[in-house]
Amino acid sequence: MAKVFRFLDILGSETHTINDPNDLLPIPQIMQVITIGCSRMRVESVTLERTDPGTPFVYDVRVRAIPSKH
Repeated sequence: MAKVFRFLDILGSETHTINDPNDLLPIPQIMQVITIGCSRMRVESVTLERTDPGTPFVYDVRVRAIPSKH
């Protein structure tokens, strides 16, 4: 089943959205570190939004930014 991942910072602002129409990506796990582009973030929580039949599953992934090392 198709999935959509909405990445939200800890204040609730959307930072990234990834459409996964072919169901290729795993569901992120709490405490997992994810890199999207140049953004690194740690997963704080994952919730499944209720969807209508025939529409993609929508996962809200709340994340905390990890400062880059320089």
